[in-house]
Amino acid sequence: MATDGIFGRATQRAVERMQRRLGFPVTGQADAALQRRIGLQTRRAAAAPGTASSPGSSRFLDAFPLAAANSYSDDYGAPRGQGPHEGNDILADRGAPVVAVSDAVVDRLSRTERGLGGIYIWLRRSDGTEYYYAHLDSITPGLDEGSRVTAGQRVGANGNTGDARFGAPHVHFEIHPGGSAATNPFPHLVAADPDR
Repeated sequence: MATDGIFGRATQRAVERMQRRLGFPVTGQADAALQRRIGLQTRRAAAAPGTASSPGSSRFLDAFPLAAANSYSDDYGAPRGQGPHEGNDILADRGAPVVAVSDAVVDRLSRTERGLGGIYIWLRRSDGTEYYYAHLDSITPGLDEGSRVTAGQRVGANGNTGDARFGAPHVHFEIHPGGSAATNPFPHLVAADPDR
């Protein structure tokens, strides 16, 4: 069973009831510890910051976007208030390391909450492929527009900013090949996930 990243008030109340019943701190957020306790499959991604997955595993990803236990599903195209979901939500504990999926340049970022994505960062690879990470808790200090990053390098911390502020911490992750429209990241995430 996998979660899809859609968390309304009724779901939050149900999570709170379950947390009380199981003796967890009552946050209303289905973090990785709660997911493991109720039997949801979680995974360990990217062995450590600075370590890329095996070369050639995905034409777009050299590392998995989160270097921590996580859970994700193919929720690309799922209905959202603003239209079809253009990425995949990867759930993990707040503060989990978010890493560059490829050698790239920081194209743009926001360290303060802006719009739906909250705190976000865009990376651009030399072939023009862009990667969007949204709902972050923070961006790694020292990174600015134009900074170069390498696959596996920490670029931020997992959070729930923007329109995810009342849901579980997760990174919304998109791939834009050659800077074009978003494509489904799921098969690339699976290919880059060493524990899948």
